[in-house]
Amino acid sequence: MGMQRQPNVILILVDTLRGDHLSCYGHRRLTTPRLDAFARQARLYASAISPGAWTPPSHASIFTGTYPSRHGVDRMHPYLDASLTTLPEYLHELGYRTYGVSSNYWIGTATGFDRGFDVFHHSWQLLQAHTNPALERQRRRDREYKGANTPRTLDERVRAFVNRCDTTFRHYCCQPLHADDKGAARVNRVVRRWIREWTRMDTPVFAFIHYMEPHLPYHPPGRFRRRHLDARLEKRARAVNQNALKFISGRIPMTAEDFDLLEHLYDAEVSYADHCIGEVLDQLRATRLLDRSVVIVTSDHGENLGDHGLMDHMFSVHEPIIRMPLLVRYPGGEHAGIEDGLVQTHDLFPTIAALTPPTNGNGRHTVHTDGAVAAQFQGGPLPPLGPARDYTITELNQIQPPIPILARRFPNFDWSLYDRPLRAIRTATDKYIRGGQGSEELYAVIADPGERNNLAAVRADRTAELRARLDAWETGITPVKTGADALELDDDLRRRLEDLGYLQ
Repeated sequence: MGMQRQPNVILILVDTLRGDHLSCYGHRRLTTPRLDAFARQARLYASAISPGAWTPPSHASIFTGTYPSRHGVDRMHPYLDASLTTLPEYLHELGYRTYGVSSNYWIGTATGFDRGFDVFHHSWQLLQAHTNPALERQRRRDREYKGANTPRTLDERVRAFVNRCDTTFRHYCCQPLHADDKGAARVNRVVRRWIREWTRMDTPVFAFIHYMEPHLPYHPPGRFRRRHLDARLEKRARAVNQNALKFISGRIPMTAEDFDLLEHLYDAEVSYADHCIGEVLDQLRATRLLDRSVVIVTSDHGENLGDHGLMDHMFSVHEPIIRMPLLVRYPGGEHAGIEDGLVQTHDLFPTIAALTPPTNGNGRHTVHTDGAVAAQFQGGPLPPLGPARDYTITELNQIQPPIPILARRFPNFDWSLYDRPLRAIRTATDKYIRGGQGSEELYAVIADPGERNNLAAVRADRTAELRARLDAWETGITPVKTGADALELDDDLRRRLEDLGYLQ
C-alpha cells in the first residue's frame, strides 16, 4: 500500500439532533455514552450554530460553506444545483474516493445532493434507484435543472416498483406494530462494507454518513425506549401526540407531562443514534483508520419539544433549533478539548480544505482549485485552525409546509403568525431575531437561555446595534443562480414527507 498524504474525512450527521440533549453537552440524562467517550478525544465546539433551520438549506450550507441566501436551497427549490463547488466535489478533485449514505428523502440523488460522490446510497431504498418521477417531470419543465439525469430504463422502473412495494409494506404493516428503524441499521450495514473496502485502498476517503433517528415521529427500538422509560411511563408514552401541527393549531392540547414523555422518547432516539455511531467508531478504530482520519459528528438543526409553544423545527430560530452539537476528532486526536467561541456548521468546509491542501504531486500546493473554492466560503476554518466568529447568522426563509397548505388543513387556526421569514444574529451574549413583517426580538442568551424575556424595547441601543449588523450582512449577500422553483410531489415522495411531518 502506498503512502497516503491526505487524511480521510468522515462526516457523520444526525438529523434533528439538538446540542443540549447530548450528555457531553450537559444534558441531565445519560443519552450519549459513546459520543461522550469520543468527545474526550475530540474538540467539542460548545457554541456551534446552524445557518439554517431545516434540512435542505442546512445541508446545502455544510456542503458549500455558504449561507442559505447564497446557495438558494429551500422549500421552493430543494435542489443543490447552483454553480458553487460542493465539499465532495472538492475532495474528489483532490483524489479522494467519495462515499455518501442518506436516510432523509430531501438529501439524495433526486435533489442533486449526490454531486461529487463516487458512491451514493439511500437507506430508505431496498434497491438503489436514482430517479424520481416527480423530479423527472420537473426536469422536463426546466432546462436549467442540473440534477442527476439517469434515464428511466427498465431496470430503474423495476427498482422503483420494488421500492414502492417495500415502502408500502413497512408503512402499513410494520410501522403500526413495532418501533421503526429510520434507516440506521441499513446505514451501518452499508458503512461496514465500505470500511472493509477502505482498508485495501491507497487513496484517501471522504464519507458522508447520515442518520435520521431523532426526527419525528419518535419510535425508538425497544431496548432504547426502555432505557429512558419505565413500564408505566412507556405505556403512556405510546399514546402521546406526535403530530406537531395538531398541537400548534390547538386541535390537540398537550400538558407539561405530555412533553416530558415526548422528550424521553426523543432521548431514546438520540441514544439509538449514539449506539449506531459507536459501532462505526469501533470499526474505524479496529481497522486503524481512526487516527488517519478527521471524524466529525454534527447535525443540521434541532427540535422544539414544547419550547416556545412549538413542536418540530419549522417555525422558529430559537436556541433549540439552531444550537448544534459539533465534535471534531482531528487526526491522531490532536487539538482535543473544549472550544467556547462562536462557530457555524458551514465552517466545516473551509476547515476540511485547510486540512487537505491540494498538491501538484510533488508536495507543492496548487492554487487554481483551492483559490476558487476559498472565494465562495462565507466563513473560515474552525478554531484552532482559525479564529472564532464575532457573530453568527441563521435563516428561516421559507417554512414547510407552506401557509396555504396549513390553512387548508387547519382552517380554524390563524397561521399568519408564522407567515414570515426569520433571521437571527447571535453574539456570545445576545441574540436578535427579525421577522419579515417587522417584528424584533432581543434575548440575553446567557442570562436567559430559554429566551423567555424579549428585551428589544428595553435595550433599544443593543437592538439597534444588532439590527445594523444584520442589515450590513444582508447587503453583502449575493445569491447564486439556481434552476427550478417548485417541487412536484409523486405519491411515494408525498407519503415519505408526510411520515416525517412535513406535509401533515
